[in-house]
Amino acid sequence: MCYFHVYAFQGQLTRDPQTVCGSLHELYTIQSKKIPWLTFLTSLPVWAIIVGHTCADWGTYTLLTNIPTFMKEILKLDITKNGLFSAIPYVGYWLCTNIAGFSADYIRKHNLLSTTAVRKSYQFFAMFVSSAFLIATGYMDCTNSLWAVVFLTLAVSGAAFQYGGEMVNNVDIAPKYAGVLFGIANTVSTLTGIAVPVVVGAITWDGTQAQWQSVFYVTAAICVCGAIVFGIFGSGDVQPWAKEPADDSNSEEIEQELVQMHTEGIA
Repeated sequence: MCYFHVYAFQGQLTRDPQTVCGSLHELYTIQSKKIPWLTFLTSLPVWAIIVGHTCADWGTYTLLTNIPTFMKEILKLDITKNGLFSAIPYVGYWLCTNIAGFSADYIRKHNLLSTTAVRKSYQFFAMFVSSAFLIATGYMDCTNSLWAVVFLTLAVSGAAFQYGGEMVNNVDIAPKYAGVLFGIANTVSTLTGIAVPVVVGAITWDGTQAQWQSVFYVTAAICVCGAIVFGIFGSGDVQPWAKEPADDSNSEEIEQELVQMHTEGIA
């Protein structure tokens, strides 16, 4: 948008700066609307994002804060190997985050699936795959530490596919308020970063494998529940309260007028 306006007005600014600035001011005044806080709180797709994001972050923080401890207590890896192996899953996470984003956009661009179907399928895939390998990790011990690292890597990497799911769903349902909605969801979900270490510490008070299995089962259940809620109530369509036809048409008229001004300036 900014690039478009700079390009469109570069020839016009020297002719009539006040006209252009006035039109720009009117355009952005139209686009800057009062944030509908109450509507957010009564929108099921918004709550689907918040719940899905929070549950997914429970899994993220469980892995982020406890992989080193699990490797030390159960896999019996020394501090040097621990640091290296703890980093491997997040290399996979980075890679799969990019794969998720590009592949989701490709599917939507070529109309292979609707936006709603893409978001829900990616979220389901991310949470179910991550949960399955997380549970499998709980049954690994020091005798098969290599497989434990492989399963952890697959669990963390699988979770990254949420970046084709609820993580970007704010832009789908309410482009004008995407930043605000993401801020709300991310603020709530980040609270799990406080809760997870407390809960995990309470469960693994003795550091046994059975206790870590309980941690992974609880985490998997929370992630799957979040995916189910998102699958039921989530949406990939712009919500009615995020549409303002009258204002949008006026906005389009102003943009067309500004483009025409630029065209006349070139001519």
